[in-house]
Amino acid sequence: MAPPLLLLWLLLAFSPSPASGFSKVRGVNLGGWLVVERWIKPSLFDGIPNGDMLDGTQVQFWSVSLQKYVSADNGGGGNVTVDRSVASSWETFKIWRISDGEFQFRAFGGQFLTLNGEGSLLSATADSPSVNETFYLERNNTRIHLKFSTGSYLQATSDNQLRGNYQGEPGWEDNDATFEMAIVSNALHGDYQLANGYGNSKAKDVLMNHRSTFIAEEDFAFLSQHDINTVRIPVGWWIAHDPDPPAPFIGGSLLALDRAFLWAQAYNIKCIIDLHAAPGSQNGMEHSASRDGSVDWPLPEYISQTLDVIDFLSARGDGP
Repeated sequence: MAPPLLLLWLLLAFSPSPASGFSKVRGVNLGGWLVVERWIKPSLFDGIPNGDMLDGTQVQFWSVSLQKYVSADNGGGGNVTVDRSVASSWETFKIWRISDGEFQFRAFGGQFLTLNGEGSLLSATADSPSVNETFYLERNNTRIHLKFSTGSYLQATSDNQLRGNYQGEPGWEDNDATFEMAIVSNALHGDYQLANGYGNSKAKDVLMNHRSTFIAEEDFAFLSQHDINTVRIPVGWWIAHDPDPPAPFIGGSLLALDRAFLWAQAYNIKCIIDLHAAPGSQNGMEHSASRDGSVDWPLPEYISQTLDVIDFLSARGDGP
């Protein structure tokens, strides 16, 4: 049994001397600044192409020719069938976005849909995705085609399988290569979805502007004028890898945090640094920067990385 996630808060005091300690904490949370959550600022996501197809979106496919749902039996581990009249967890797939038109699909059990070459049967047997697990998705309203890297399309067969051997352009009429796609959940809109949705270059522009304008020095001045002496600043684990964090995360949050430390000193405000997104995601939610809702934090490697981030932030409290 994995140990529960500890409250990973670090109290970093930035007062000129011990005599300036506060008898009462009057604080506010600076959420949505260095860890993105769409509900706080929805407009951050407005410019993403195919914005309803971000990482972690859950979809179901229905064959218009067989009038059955696509299913990964037992949640994955074998061939994919097209034989279910009602959709449930085995018929639901999580998106991993590669570009605005290329996607990978993860079955309920964690394995990916894969096609081992043109003409082969589609299965849910890949533990990690690569070229054979990547599909071009063409859309016409709710109707879609899935095209393999060879140019062939997936099609439903008379024996209720999916095979990558449809040649030519399928068109949007009722045919074996056309499916209805239903988006059944689109709940994740965090740093991973924003950065991977825009792509590196555009995401840098969006987040640079956001980090420099969402919270500014005048906000600290305003808080000080209204007797606020503490701010809580949520950060993500990738801050410890600035300025070049692992893809798709965007650097710059450490620079913004260092600015906050200077403003806090200037206005005699203390900072509580909240490690809001731990490596591997501690709860599968958008504010923990989960890619698809998976919770991998309990793995030893991620726990170790979390401790490294805490050490980094503790050292940073001594000054940038």
